[in-house]
Amino acid sequence: MLCTLHPMNTLKASLLALAVASTVACHSTPVPRPRIEQTNARQELAAGNQRFLDGKVQAHTWADEKVVKTGAYGQTPSIGVLSCADSRVPVELIFDQGVGDLFVVRDAGNFEGPGAAGTFEYGVEALGVHTILVLGHTKCGAVTAALEGKVLPGNMPTFINAITPAIAAAGGQMSVDAAVEANVRWQLNGLLERSEILRAASKAGRLQMFGGIYDVDTGRVRFLD
Repeated sequence: MLCTLHPMNTLKASLLALAVASTVACHSTPVPRPRIEQTNARQELAAGNQRFLDGKVQAHTWADEKVVKTGAYGQTPSIGVLSCADSRVPVELIFDQGVGDLFVVRDAGNFEGPGAAGTFEYGVEALGVHTILVLGHTKCGAVTAALEGKVLPGNMPTFINAITPAIAAAGGQMSVDAAVEANVRWQLNGLLERSEILRAASKAGRLQMFGGIYDVDTGRVRFLD
């Protein structure tokens, strides 16, 4: 008797097959790298940011070893990050994380969309990502442009249009810092609203999501409740 797979199970099987194909390139029995536990994810990010602030970063001391392992065994990131593309926000550096630790999506204004949602869906279902952080930052040019209602050329209105609803929902008139925080919260909710896969993972306890703000003047990350 043939059994029919549920569409979600079929999707998961396909994603897992793709992940395994890219992971087991050189070895038949891959050795998983140590992972960050879900219950420790925020603490690990906070501790890494503190090492960054204190000038005691550790990630670079074992980078060579991790490059070899990820090259041989593929990737098993624990934490996904939706961050602004701003060059002052180097995500792995500010959290003192190394090769293979974070699954990062970056665009101007850290806005969610089909591309970001699909990327994190793959991260959750195929790679085992259990935490997603939406990370904004102070003095964000994209948020400032949206707040001021600037008309930009080319494809730049894409991020203006994605950020403007966040500002409008929060009242419209506010400081840049307040708009940055409003945008983080909006994009965080937007990811869940857009993605049935992420909602299901969150409901099942396989995924936690929270926001944060990186201060480009001090280097410190403030996590949002």
